Amino acid sequence: MTQSDTFKENPIPRKLTAVTVPAGMGGVLKLASVIGPALAGTGPAILPMAAEPEFLVSQTRNALKPDDQNFPLESSDVAIVCATSGSTGSPRGVLLKESALAAAASAFGSRFGTNNRWVISMPAHRIAGIMVLVRSWYHGSPYEIDPSVGGARQFEAATFAATTMRAVRESEKDGRALMVSLVPTQIARLLEAGSVGIEALQSYDLVLSGAAATPQPMLQRLRELGVKVSVSYGMTETCGGCVFDGSPLDGVAISLGTKDDVEPGRITISGPVAASGYRLRPDLDAISFISGRVQTHDVGKLDASGLLHILGRLDDVVTVGGVNVALSAVESLMRHHPAIEDVAVIDVQDELWGSIPIAYVVSRLHLSNTSSLIDELQSTVRNQIGRSAVPRTIQFVEALPMLDSGKIDRISLRMQASTDLTQRRFPHPGASS
Repeated sequence: MTQSDTFKENPIPRKLTAVTVPAGMGGVLKLASVIGPALAGTGPAILPMAAEPEFLVSQTRNALKPDDQNFPLESSDVAIVCATSGSTGSPRGVLLKESALAAAASAFGSRFGTNNRWVISMPAHRIAGIMVLVRSWYHGSPYEIDPSVGGARQFEAATFAATTMRAVRESEKDGRALMVSLVPTQIARLLEAGSVGIEALQSYDLVLSGAAATPQPMLQRLRELGVKVSVSYGMTETCGGCVFDGSPLDGVAISLGTKDDVEPGRITISGPVAASGYRLRPDLDAISFISGRVQTHDVGKLDASGLLHILGRLDDVVTVGGVNVALSAVESLMRHHPAIEDVAVIDVQDELWGSIPIAYVVSRLHLSNTSSLIDELQSTVRNQIGRSAVPRTIQFVEALPMLDSGKIDRISLRMQASTDLTQRRFPHPGASS
């Protein structure tokens, strides 16, 4: 009898229980101990949650109502309710059925194999970390845990390398392929660390890069170094990564909603990996899940080989002085500059121009005077995209604020930018000052 059969024979609504996941190894082990029963149908469905900060724990509980008999689980075959990061508002609880999680693990195994060993360095309560534990449960894969997981400590190349070497020694004994899932920020730190970080990356049979866009210069350098890297695309609503290096997993279908999907368009995803909806939010289900298809907020295109390329987000197009500007295009262009380590371009509202682009930049260089670099970046954007796209302000920072999911905390940046720019007036964006 399969796990899915267990759910079919037990139609009584399951209990949904919250599982707080502290940062560090103990949190991963705690979650791992309850994922198996949740998938097997012998235990309650689970809602993994970070143990702190307290306001976010309270916000998630209030929105998703775990352990509350007045709000039964939507379906008895839901095994995991995964809270989104809440970066755009109140947390959403994505309903993941056992059949979807099993399909995702099976399709991943068909692509990359099942005789694996994992190093866990992503927050266990987010979808990337959850899926490592889910795959490990279905495939019987062992894993090592990086001490920094979940923000228990700062992610450091030396510590990660030590964890990697332990896993390498074990894989040398049993022949399992070594895999890890990382965000681009972690990869950047490993590359910056020199031989220690690079040799750790080179030790893996597969390095998955996801959660945020992987800069092309970084990807090129990894491949030049011989790192076996694969860029993952997916979301909580698709059980995590379902497209790797532009190629969908078996059973996953991509549509762009344009004629013959030739022109760029909004990415929709269908297949057995799709979530069944949102916890207690039928209003959102009607928008985000149409005829079994996940309606993403991303824009993409398919090349002649059928590979998917992500062009940006629907909600990153803003109007500046009557001109539409794709902030992701500005980010991508600036990120290609050799002096730039990372960049985030956000917008703030302006009474005169509608929106004003603001860039926050992490430089590879230690510059006492940034004016020439600012001029160069603004000139590049002006010449290649247009003057409306030119960031009116470029702020240099040591690091961008990040969510624990590995994504840039754009809400935090917008709040900071709004504070910095309050009561100020600017000439037309891109105009010479």
